[in-house]
Amino acid sequence: MDSIKKLGGLLIVVVLLSSCTSLRVASDFDKEVNFKNYKTYNFYEKGLEKLEVNGLDKKRMIAAVDAEMQAKGFAKVEKPDLLVNLVVMKRDRTDVYDNGFYGGPWGWRGGWGWGMGWGAFGGGMRSVDRYQEGLFIIDFLDPKTKMHVWHGRGDGFNLDSFKNREERINTGVKEILAQYPPNAGQ
Repeated sequence: MDSIKKLGGLLIVVVLLSSCTSLRVASDFDKEVNFKNYKTYNFYEKGLEKLEVNGLDKKRMIAAVDAEMQAKGFAKVEKPDLLVNLVVMKRDRTDVYDNGFYGGPWGWRGGWGWGMGWGAFGGGMRSVDRYQEGLFIIDFLDPKTKMHVWHGRGDGFNLDSFKNREERINTGVKEILAQYPPNAGQ
């Protein structure tokens, strides 16, 4: 019986850990651009005006991008080599988790009658999580050519959770910008 309890406890932990969404990052870039020529940056003001997040998150996102860009050796100047555009898109998300356990090896099976097994005929415990999921986009624009040169995105940010929000924004921006400059490892 102890091994069954341990197995049940392990399964619950696995379900809880798998319910935590992680950021999925990707990037794309203009293959004809020499990214070594970019040394300075600033934010695209028209983009910041359209950024649909609260003032606190906007401030956090700007600070996170500033920290990462400066860590990469960029200087923030009035007339930059790169303009940084930030976008947040939102969508409603519903996650349903069903662990399959119901009762013991013998017992009532929720309208299906008596039987043996763990949740083979029963409903089990179910939890539903509804929240807004965000897609963070960081674009680099070349103000001289007026061309889009790099696009990075992070998908899967739970916008409704305020737990460790600043840390999650910093981590998300860091993961997205880890892909800049392109071909860094080649």
